[in-house]
Amino acid sequence: MKKLLFLFLLWLYPLASFSETINEHTLPPEPDPKINNSTLLGIDTNNNGVRDDVERWIYKTYKDKHPIHIDIAMQAARAYKKVLETPERAKEIRLKVNSPYFCASYYQNYVEFFKQPVLVNERIDVPVKSKYFNTKARSDVYLQYDRLLSGDSYALPEISEMKEQCDFNTSKYEE
Repeated sequence: MKKLLFLFLLWLYPLASFSETINEHTLPPEPDPKINNSTLLGIDTNNNGVRDDVERWIYKTYKDKHPIHIDIAMQAARAYKKVLETPERAKEIRLKVNSPYFCASYYQNYVEFFKQPVLVNERIDVPVKSKYFNTKARSDVYLQYDRLLSGDSYALPEISEMKEQCDFNTSKYEE
């Protein structure tokens, strides 16, 4: 009888409707890889600028670390979307693409110099690139973007400006 009731509930409420929550964030459902990988931008059901498979990976990978890891990785994923949308604008969007790394560098290396609380005592990795550019078509677009940046030199932001490269509310970590 219980098994029959469970099967009925599954029929009534498809598995996709069951939500998964990590750190008070409701994850989007895992997209079908074939459909998700059939386009450059993939599936973003919650319209937050991050592909659903990447968002799920970020939250699951960093769930046991300081929440700033998630914020920085999500920022990187949003920036990589810009690469897929407009690789021909590489020189215009390069700062947006590099900003998560500057943000991470600030909190990893320089926060003490500005008399702010040390949030993490470990390396803040931003390995989202390999997850985001996970098909040949996506990798090809990234290579186009990268080639357009080739041959020029670019200045790094001043250390005092690295915190400003974070595109999320950093004050929540300083209270």
